[in-house]
Amino acid sequence: MSINKNKKIIILGGNVETGAIVDIANMMGLYTIVIDPNPNSPSKRNSSKYYDLDVTNLSEVDSIINKENADGVLVGVADPLVPYYQNTCNRNNLFCYANEKSIKYLTSKSNFSEICNAFGISVTPSYTVDISNQGEIENVEYPVVVKPVDAGAGVGISICRNPSQLLLGIKTALANSIRKELIIEKYMQCDDMFVYYTFIDGEAHLSALADRFKTDKQGEFSSVCIAAEYPSRYTSRFVKEVHPKLSKMFKDLNIINGVLSIQFFVDSSNFYAYDPGFRLQGEAPHLYLKHFNNFDHREMLLNFSISGKMFDLNFKSFNDFKFNNKYATTIWILLKAGKISHIRGVNIIKSQPNLIYFLQRFEIGDYITNEMIGNERQVFARIYTVSENQNDSVNLIKFIHQNLSIIDEFGNEMILDNYQKSQT
Repeated sequence: MSINKNKKIIILGGNVETGAIVDIANMMGLYTIVIDPNPNSPSKRNSSKYYDLDVTNLSEVDSIINKENADGVLVGVADPLVPYYQNTCNRNNLFCYANEKSIKYLTSKSNFSEICNAFGISVTPSYTVDISNQGEIENVEYPVVVKPVDAGAGVGISICRNPSQLLLGIKTALANSIRKELIIEKYMQCDDMFVYYTFIDGEAHLSALADRFKTDKQGEFSSVCIAAEYPSRYTSRFVKEVHPKLSKMFKDLNIINGVLSIQFFVDSSNFYAYDPGFRLQGEAPHLYLKHFNNFDHREMLLNFSISGKMFDLNFKSFNDFKFNNKYATTIWILLKAGKISHIRGVNIIKSQPNLIYFLQRFEIGDYITNEMIGNERQVFARIYTVSENQNDSVNLIKFIHQNLSIIDEFGNEMILDNYQKSQT
């Protein structure tokens, strides 16, 4: 699908992952304008123009849209900004993939649980507590996880194993919530996966499923993903047990176009939905969809923002969530706190033929602070690999871990953990 070049697109958000959207928009010939309060935001590096402004300042964003005569607006990879994206588009009569109902239920973890229950989709067991109670909170079976209802990337999440930790976790969650709301859930010790949907003209297409693997070396901090394996070992079960219920829920939410990720815990008896992401994902499954299926969610959403159309061709003929029986693995490189002094092995890893993308988020001289530990801000890089079989994937992952090293100013290795994949 082609759009008229030199159209102006405003992109909301400033992180590295949003910067990749800016790069794609530039390649498409769009004039890119980034709005984000941080003057040094990575997404501004290659943009045609930018404004140092908080996108929650709706009236000022309106002024920029009018001043620039912008043709469209798109939210970047940032959960908290999705409601402001929808509000901004509505205020300025621009194309938007979200509506008020979908925003209500897909950008709040507590509201999401409510609508899942309405459609017979299990969710992580949760607790309701009086957060104004500064004393001991009763009737909670530990351990639990405390989360802001509206934050993403693992920010503000705490694992709590006793009442004092829970009180501290509540304060942390509220401090990281725009709405000052939180959810307290059972700490699930079972398998983890996510599914990724594409919506085209009112039809929901299941586009990818992957198993997520987390490190157990974070200590008191929240676990963070260190790898994702495509396709999920639970694909057949999910398609049979959960997909039909979700399809009905999507119809009720009147989702016409867009992309959506949902994470699930899985045990032998059930799937437990726990985290929706109604936008492009930092985890970037769209890279594999581009590689295996030859469509790009970034291009599709940019096209939609300008023209109101996601895809011109027969999407079903492209969409294959089994990736033609090929395999893909994303490796997450997590860092311990410290200052990066040396980075070794990146170029030789990038030269491998089965590596399709290397997203690096830090450089020499950058600091990983204690506040970054336990969420996705401690991710040095995500490395995207593809393979014909599982054994080739195992060998490539070993090569990556044998060659990559990030050293702090005291000569210590900063990489937290290495993903160990089993040979088949």
